[in-house]
This record gives sequence, C-alpha cells and structure tokens, in this order.
Amino acid sequence: MTIAKVQRRFCLVAAIAALTITCCAIPVLAQQNLVYINANNPNEGQNAVSALVNDGTGNMTPLAGSPFYTGGTGVGTPPSGDADWDSDGEIAINAAGTLLFAVNGHTNTVAAFTLNADGSLTHVSGSPFPSNGPQPASIAYKDNALGSGVSVMVVVNKDSDPLQTPTAPNYTSYTVSSSGVMTFNAGSTYALPPGASPAMALIRRSAVTGFFGVEFMAGTISSYKVTRTGIMSVTNSLAMPGPNPIGVGAVLHPTVKGLYLTLPADHKVEVYGYDSTGKLGAVGSASNHGAAICWAAVNAAGTRLYTSETASGTITVYDLTNTQKPVQLQHLAVSGTGALPTHMKVDPTGQFLYVLDRLGVLHVLNIASDGTVSENVTPFSLGLPSGDVPLGVQVLMK
Repeated sequence: MTIAKVQRRFCLVAAIAALTITCCAIPVLAQQNLVYINANNPNEGQNAVSALVNDGTGNMTPLAGSPFYTGGTGVGTPPSGDADWDSDGEIAINAAGTLLFAVNGHTNTVAAFTLNADGSLTHVSGSPFPSNGPQPASIAYKDNALGSGVSVMVVVNKDSDPLQTPTAPNYTSYTVSSSGVMTFNAGSTYALPPGASPAMALIRRSAVTGFFGVEFMAGTISSYKVTRTGIMSVTNSLAMPGPNPIGVGAVLHPTVKGLYLTLPADHKVEVYGYDSTGKLGAVGSASNHGAAICWAAVNAAGTRLYTSETASGTITVYDLTNTQKPVQLQHLAVSGTGALPTHMKVDPTGQFLYVLDRLGVLHVLNIASDGTVSENVTPFSLGLPSGDVPLGVQVLMK
C-alpha cells in the first residue's frame, strides 16, 4: 500500500472517529418517572405544584425547581366537615405531556403551565385564568377535541370553600390553545343547585366533548353533552343508590364503556355503564370493608381497581375480570399513625401506586404481578405547612 493510500485511510478513520465522538457528545435526557401534586397551600398566593421523581425503586426526590407556584391560593381548613376537600381531578396533564393545569380553590383560578422536557413547569402567558365560579376543584380535559390543536376543558366550580360566601356551584367550559391559553366559552356556565358541591368531572372516553359529573352532596351522577361552542345540556342524571346517597370519586374503565363510583357512606363501589350517547345506567356494585371509601384508580389494562378508604387508613384492590362485578383481592392498611389516604394514581410503568395522604405525605406502594400492593418504602414528606391538605395527583413519564 502506498504512503498516499495509507494517509487517505488514516484520515478516513480519523474522520469517522471524530464524527462518532461528536455524536456521542450530544446530551440525551433520560426518561423520568414523574409525580405532580397540587399542594393546595391555603396561604395567600403560596399554592404550588410539587414535582417529584421516582428513582425506579419507589424512592422519591423533588425535581429541580420544585415547587412551582401557581399564582393563587388553595382552600383552607374548614370550620366543620370537609366538603371542600371531597373532590378529584385538581391537577391535569395533556396526553402529549406538554401542558399541566392546576386549580387554585380559594382564589377561583386555574393555573396553566408549559411542561418542559426536563419535567419543570413554566407559566403560560396569562396564567392563572379565572374559573368563572366559586372554588374550582376538578379539571376534565380533552386533547385536540375541536381539531387544529384546539382542546376542550370543563372546570368544576364546587362552591364549598368555607372562606367564601356561598353562591352557586357550576360547570364551566373553555377552549384551550396548543400553547395552553384558556378561553372561556361565553354562555357555557351550567349552574347546579346550591349545596350540590360537585366533586369532579370526567370527559367521556369515546366522546369528543361529553362528560360525566359527580354531584357529591346532591347525590347524583350525571351525563352531559357539550356543543362545539361549549354549551352544556343533560343527557341523563341518576340518583346515587342507598340510604346515604353521596359519592366522591369516580374513574373510567380504559377499554369498556363503564365507570366506578365510590360511595363512602354506604361502603361500596357502584358500577355504571353508558351507551354511545353517554346515557348512564347502573350495572353492578361491590362492597367495601373500609371506612369512607372516597377515591379510586384503575390500571392501564383495566384489570385492577384500587380504592382508598380515608377514615380507616386503608387501600382495597379489586379484580375486574368481570368489569361489572369487582371482586376484592386485598384490603391493606397503609403505614403511619393516623394515616388518611386519599387521591390515587397508578404510575405509567404499572409498577407503583401513588397515594396522597391528608397528613402531607405520599405513599408509594409496589404493585405485584397479580395487581396486589405492598408498601416497602417510608412515605415521602411533601414538606407542606402544618395543616395543609394536598389535593390532586398526576403522573407522567418524560
């Protein structure tokens, strides 16, 4: 081989090596298993979203920059009862994982954030946005519902904040741009009876904009139609069953037209089906051995239902092989003296069940292959002010 050929070969190898080094030097962000919690801080202007990272074994650490302030105030300790805390959906993330929304219950606003590549949050221009009602407590969100990147949001204004003068609870709709800007749909506010204290709204899985509303103190669960301009009307409304008809949490089944409603005073889960128009009908139920069954979560496969029983400090696991007849598999007490488990989410990997606690901690439970759970790590303290009750949890892999 001639010297010239050797030199050319050396230069080619060197160039490839340099290119390889350059490509390898490009930073790649590892996926993070993220948990977002609405801290519901009742101190003026101090509400925030706490962001945590799971290291893969259930140990949690705060994300850099957390907490992220919402620009509003949460609802405080009520003088009696806890209707202001009986809700779900206080925090929402869009399907793409690029937007996050959180309620400010006492200042009647919804904070909108851009969810950055590293999981951190940046306020959307104009945030927080007015909720057009007293005490926003739940957010139902449908990505790209109207096409061209325009999404639909329904906000539940609960009207159970003891530090606000009662007026009337309502559902209000918004369009949401691809950048997260919320625009109130004029004329969309749907008033509910005073004292109804709605707990949450859920966008119907197969619908563009239809949703279900859980009217906690009214003792009803209702299905609503929503026009493309955000105007709402009732499809049907059912009285919750039993001698004590109040319901708090509901969760949709991910693959069939059904939902599960917790009935705390009657110690059971009520099962509902619905047709293509959204019309609801009761189809089954399951008993619960805990006290104050209030919140629920379903795994991605739709094979397991999880409920939390706040007063007894317990979690119940149900088998959903028959989606209309949940069968109890496990009833477990979470750790900690006087534990008060509430809002729940299964993490995106299906390996963990996150359970908020009114004592200001997050329980991280391991999910076994059969869907049962165990608590193997110490609950993570959220570092909230004394008496602060966190409301709402969401999860994301990013």
